[in-house]
Amino acid sequence: MADHGSDPVPTWSVAELHEALNGLLVHVFGEEVWIEGEMRNLNRSAKGHVYFDLVDAGRDGDPTRPMLSVTLFDKERQAVNRHLTEQGGAVRMGDGIRVRIRGRLNIYGARSSLQLRMSWIDPAYTLGVMGQERDRVLALLAAEGLLGANAAAPMPLVPLHIALVTSINSAAHADALHELQRAGPGFRVTVVDTRTQGSEAERSIVAALGVAAECGAEVVLLVRGGGARTDLAAFDSELVARAIVASSLPVVTGIGHEIDRTVADEVAHSAHKTPTAAAAAVADGARRFAHDLEILCAQLPTATRGRIVRAEHALDATAGRAGRSASHHLSAARREITHLSRRAATAAARSLDGAERELAATAARVAPAARRRAAAADSVLVGLAARARSHDPAIALARGWSVTRGADGRAVRSIDQLAPDDRITTTLADGTVHSTVIGTDGPNPQEHP
Repeated sequence: MADHGSDPVPTWSVAELHEALNGLLVHVFGEEVWIEGEMRNLNRSAKGHVYFDLVDAGRDGDPTRPMLSVTLFDKERQAVNRHLTEQGGAVRMGDGIRVRIRGRLNIYGARSSLQLRMSWIDPAYTLGVMGQERDRVLALLAAEGLLGANAAAPMPLVPLHIALVTSINSAAHADALHELQRAGPGFRVTVVDTRTQGSEAERSIVAALGVAAECGAEVVLLVRGGGARTDLAAFDSELVARAIVASSLPVVTGIGHEIDRTVADEVAHSAHKTPTAAAAAVADGARRFAHDLEILCAQLPTATRGRIVRAEHALDATAGRAGRSASHHLSAARREITHLSRRAATAAARSLDGAERELAATAARVAPAARRRAAAADSVLVGLAARARSHDPAIALARGWSVTRGADGRAVRSIDQLAPDDRITTTLADGTVHSTVIGTDGPNPQEHP
C-alpha cells in the first residue's frame, strides 16, 4: 500500500487489494465454508481439474440468478471421488445436480472474481434433496390419481412396432436392440434419440416421448443404462412423469438401477431393472404368442378329429330321434288321412244324393218352361221366314224388277256411278244382259209436280 503524502485515502495495488480481500474472506467466513446450490456448466480439463458454476436452485430463466464459480483441482477431486465411492457411489457430480460442498472462498486474481476452491462434498445432502423431490412428485401424482394411468393403456397381444427411446450408441441402446433381435420375430424398431442425464435430459425425454407417440409404434421402450443415483435424476422429474402418464401408448421402462425405483418406473405401464430385461419383457409377449400358436397348430388335427367324432355321434343320435319322430308323425298323419277320407266319402255321398234330388226338381220345373219357350220361338221364326221371303230378290225379279251392276260387281243405284263406255250387267228373272253405257239422262223435271 503506497503513501502519497497528505492524501488521507490510501492507494492499493491490485495484488494488495486481492490479498486484503482474501484476508477479509477468511476473517468473515473462516478457512472454509459450506455452500449449497445447483451445478451448471461443468467442465473437466485435461489435467484432471474440474470447473463449474454453482447457482441457486429453483430460479431457472432468471438472468439475475446468483452464481459462484467453483474450482476443484485434481488432488482434491481424487479425494472427493474416493469419498463418494465409499458412500456407495450414488452421487456423481454433473449439471443439474443439487450439492452441498465445502471450500475456501478467494479472489481469482486473473479476473478479479470471487470463486470457491472446493475441497469436500456432502453426498447425503444431494440424496436427501433428490429423495424429497421424488416423494413430492409421487405424492402429487397419487393425489391426482395418475400413478396407474399408463398401466391402463392397452398392451397389444403381439407388439411388433416398438419405439426405442434412449441415447443412441449407448450401452442401453445396444443391449435393447440385441435382445429384440435375439427374440426371433421381425420387430420393427424406431429409435428415438434422447439425452438421459444432465440438465437438458428432462425436456429431451419429453420431446422423445412425443415423437414416439407420432411414429405409429405400438409400445414405447424407455431405457437407460446403470449409473449413479444422480445420473438418473431426470427420470424422477415431474415433467417426465406427466409425459409418461399422458402417453396413449404403453411405456415400458428399463432404467439400469438395482435399488430404488424412479418416478418414471412408478408411472410406467411396467418397469424392469435393466434395458435387456425391458426388451425381453416386450419380446416375451411375441414369443409366448408364437409358442402358443405352435401348440395350437400341433393340437389342431387331434382336436379336429375329436370334434368330428363327437359331431358324428351327435348326428347319429339326432338322426335316430328324427327318424322315430318322423315315423310317429307319419303314423299319426296316416290315421288322420284315413279318418278324413272316411268323413269325405260320407259327406260326398250325402252331397251327391242332395244334388241328384235338386237336379230332378230343377228338371221338373225347367221342362214345361222350355217347351213354352220353344213354341214361342217357333212362332217368331215363322214370322221371320215370311218376312225374309217377301224380301227375296228372286220374287222381285219375277215381278219384272231387275238388278244392274257395274264392272266392279256393285249394284248401280244412281246414274252418277256410270259414265259412257262403262260395261254394266243387268240381271233379270230369266237371265243376264251385258250392256255398254252410251249416255245417261236424268229425270225430267217437268214430270214431277
